[in-house]
Amino acid sequence: MTQTDAGQGRYIDRRESMAETDVLVESRTPTSDMDIWSDEVLTNPYPYYRQLRDLGPAVWLTKHGVWVVPRYSSIREALLNWEVFTSKNGTAMNAVMNQAVDGILLLSGEPEHQRLRRTFVKPLQPQTLKKLQDRLTALAEQRVEELLGKGEFDAVADLAQFLPLSVVTELLGLGEEGKKHMLRWGAGLFDGQGPDGYPRTIAGLEVAKEAFTYLSNIKRSELDPEGWGAALFNAADAGELSYQEARYMLLDYTAPALDTTINGFSSTFYMLGRNPDQWETLRQNPERLPFAIDEALRMESPIRLFTRTLTRDFDLEGVEMKEGDRAIMLSAAANRDERHYPDPDSYDIMRDSRDHVAFGYGIHMCAGRHLGKLEITTVFKVLLKRLKSFEIIEERRELQNNLRGLAKLVIRANPL
Repeated sequence: MTQTDAGQGRYIDRRESMAETDVLVESRTPTSDMDIWSDEVLTNPYPYYRQLRDLGPAVWLTKHGVWVVPRYSSIREALLNWEVFTSKNGTAMNAVMNQAVDGILLLSGEPEHQRLRRTFVKPLQPQTLKKLQDRLTALAEQRVEELLGKGEFDAVADLAQFLPLSVVTELLGLGEEGKKHMLRWGAGLFDGQGPDGYPRTIAGLEVAKEAFTYLSNIKRSELDPEGWGAALFNAADAGELSYQEARYMLLDYTAPALDTTINGFSSTFYMLGRNPDQWETLRQNPERLPFAIDEALRMESPIRLFTRTLTRDFDLEGVEMKEGDRAIMLSAAANRDERHYPDPDSYDIMRDSRDHVAFGYGIHMCAGRHLGKLEITTVFKVLLKRLKSFEIIEERRELQNNLRGLAKLVIRANPL
């Protein structure tokens, strides 16, 4: 992959001189010199996100020459206005990644998006996923029983990763190489969306290159004929997709299929472990499980941001944004907006936070959210029947550009 200006949007083209850059920056307010990709921010992001929300519905980040949209109301307005805040110029912060993934579902506009999405969501519909329930439950019961017998276990490696790596990789139907590397590729594809020159971005782009090479060269005969990947080529046979679109859609399935669910599960476990009263409330009120999961997704959004590019000048809640500007949709900040969620830094399973934007909003809302929540729900239903209480005895995060989750969460279990 080579560095070009393609995919960065028209804003790059207008910044031909330092003098012009100075004028452009001065004309955009409010501003902040915060670096939201710094280790400091990634380690403890939420005080910084509050600072951005307090500055305004959109804030110009002078270090990167982009807007950040941090409030709940402003991010929903922006994502609903998909014709103005387009993803067609890429959703990453660097041209290499934007150019490499040009053609995936997330970067499509209407009417192409609806045509592509109809094929993409076929295996992800709730009625289709119901067929998986018995198998997921049996696997979860067996794994939980094994882990509770140990007394201590890593809820990330031993449990959060279990169903996605056992089931989703099989459903997609990639060959052994694809199954082996999917988790690493997914993380790399997200890290590779960061700003130019950052170590995590550079490393992520190298990993992403492996994924692109594998998926672009995979032979149809290597795919499980009953898997989702093979179904894409069957759709191309039927004229629903082009064969190139089928290959791009393999990437749509591969990139977000694992990390988001794994992070969502481990964050739910983490929030319940840090709030043992909430675990006890959940045990007494198991019907609140869907709310407990959504509340964790709200507080610890697995994907913290994507970007959009403005197709025309736009007034976003009083902030004047210009055609060609790039804008970061910082959903992780919006999900803790005190203007929408009272006491947003408290985990409360009695709260109804189903309107969070952790899955995005508008036409590009995550199509795989039903599968992810099904996996998380299945494991917690088993845990609620077998686990009286637990305590966290070790935790570790690995800083990532666009994802937030735990790399390790060791718990000591007190079974029923």
